[in-house]
Amino acid sequence: MYRAHDPRVNRDVAIKVSYARFTERFTREARAIGGLNHTNICHPYDVGPDYLVLELVEGPDLRGPLDFDEALPIIKQLIEGIEAAHEKNIIHRDLKPANIKITPEGEVKILDFGLAKALEPPPSADGKPEDSPTLTMGATVAGTILGTAAYMAPEQAKGKAAEKRSDIWSFGVVVYEILTGKRLFQGESTVEILGGVLNKDPDISAAPQRVHKLLRWCLEKDRKQRLASISDARRLLSEEISFAPAARTRRGTVAWIAAAVLAVIALGVSFVHFRESPPEQRSVRFQVAPAEKSNIQNFRLSPDGRFLAFKADDRKLWVRALDSLQANSLPGTDGTSDLFWSPDSRFIGFVAQGKLKKIVASGGPPQILCDAPNARGGTWSRDGIILFAATANSGFFRVPEGGGTPVQVTNLGNSISTESKRYPEFLPDGRHFLYAVIGGKTEQTGIYAGSLDGKPSVRLLPDRSNAIYAAAFFSGRGAPGRRPDQSGYLLFRRGETLMAQLFDLAQLRMSGDSFPVVNGSARAPLLPWGPSRYRRMGLWPMGPAPRQQSSWFGPIGRANRWDCSAPLEPTTDSG
Repeated sequence: MYRAHDPRVNRDVAIKVSYARFTERFTREARAIGGLNHTNICHPYDVGPDYLVLELVEGPDLRGPLDFDEALPIIKQLIEGIEAAHEKNIIHRDLKPANIKITPEGEVKILDFGLAKALEPPPSADGKPEDSPTLTMGATVAGTILGTAAYMAPEQAKGKAAEKRSDIWSFGVVVYEILTGKRLFQGESTVEILGGVLNKDPDISAAPQRVHKLLRWCLEKDRKQRLASISDARRLLSEEISFAPAARTRRGTVAWIAAAVLAVIALGVSFVHFRESPPEQRSVRFQVAPAEKSNIQNFRLSPDGRFLAFKADDRKLWVRALDSLQANSLPGTDGTSDLFWSPDSRFIGFVAQGKLKKIVASGGPPQILCDAPNARGGTWSRDGIILFAATANSGFFRVPEGGGTPVQVTNLGNSISTESKRYPEFLPDGRHFLYAVIGGKTEQTGIYAGSLDGKPSVRLLPDRSNAIYAAAFFSGRGAPGRRPDQSGYLLFRRGETLMAQLFDLAQLRMSGDSFPVVNGSARAPLLPWGPSRYRRMGLWPMGPAPRQQSSWFGPIGRANRWDCSAPLEPTTDSG
């Protein structure tokens, strides 16, 4: 590489000179970047038989560690440059910090498309040299590996053809290094590094929490589970940094939904069933006067315990802060059937008009995530995975929270492949989930634990019900002695009684005997529990439609109910 001056246009340029064995490489580079014209990609000016004239980019290579706020504009520009190349059906295949420069003006430039090639149809059986690149600087030959070992995607490390999602993996590795100043995959030899890429799960714990979700999606070893488009990375990044809950405005009188809410906040020990001397419990009641002849049909409490989202007779989404008496409808949510919250309480996922959608809880245009013709429940993990049943008998599908093509979750068990699977609920690890099998043979009906990792499902209980998990936080004598992250309770329905039974999270198995929590006319499915910081609350709709009565319970053995037609009267109960 040489620095030179072009007197014809009075500008300094970079000249890359090729030896004979590099001619094919240089031809590919010129062809690739010649079709690109983007401010974040190094521009080509001229190409000869053994040289390439390029824009001269002055400034340092990209190096970390950088603070998140300092790194953010760089990451955004990287996304812009990669997206421009991918829109032209061009992949880079060798993204790494040494191929990224920062100009004195702070502009990002992606260099060295010498390893890039236009995406082509799958190689034929005899193979073409350019389809299978190598770590050496010479022309490529079949079966060899292209790219720098520490940044290449697992499929590249195996010698398979690279694609756009291979660049997305490399982008994730580069982002990690920008923010930490450390290589994600290290080793004393290329073989050792490649072994880490292929066999070790990426440890992103040193990166800021705000980019964990982005990195997990970029660094999925199975490229089918990886982000499908670099534009999804922009969306994930934007959601983490730009969400600011809008102030909810007071509206005039609105004809809205029948609702009355009772909240029990248990700040002491979770469950009285195992306590010797339970402390005094207090419950706070919120009741809202409904509009005439209007009923709640579905509702969800936000994970942070601050908001209630619900659907009513008009089949629209409504949101109400628990410290307010005003509920607001969300435009663009007509035809809502199912709804669920994001773990950070920022978004509400919902199914409407055959589509899975999400909307900012404070309002805004809904975003279509994927098709969901007749969904039966949904759940959203902290890793940004949405799991849902597209139809009653289709099994479960996963989709990134930014949207994309749904991928079916397999290995739920061949024996129940034709039965109705509904109401998935993620367990705390975000990899396992509960679901209900309803209908079909009696020996197949029940509550199951499934896995995103392809492991067979486990039948936990024979009851015709869905289930939710509530962690047990014990303090004092009489506790079972398990740590909170290892044990808790499954709450489920048996007939018309709400039941609970100890559940081992680590082993995915039940223990002890089940016992009643609430007796009553329970007919609707269980709904998710309350604030994640407690994991001690549950929601249980009870009573026949159209008049729904619900319980929000704190310590096991105690439940409080609210009546949807109750008058407005905030009260505080003790004991």
